[in-house]
Amino acid sequence: MITGVLLACVINGDTVTGVLRQATWLVIAVIVLIVVQMIASYRPQARVKPADGV
Repeated sequence: MITGVLLACVINGDTVTGVLRQATWLVIAVIVLIVVQMIASYRPQARVKPADGV
């Protein structure tokens, strides 16, 4: 896997530091999404009342 990352860096002209920076932001974004989903699951859901006289 490390060889694949290094080969991809050479082909794309990226630096390993740039790849690690992008990976760090990806991990942060995934963590934020997980936290938002957890908070949303703990909130009580709003219940819709049926319309009267229908």
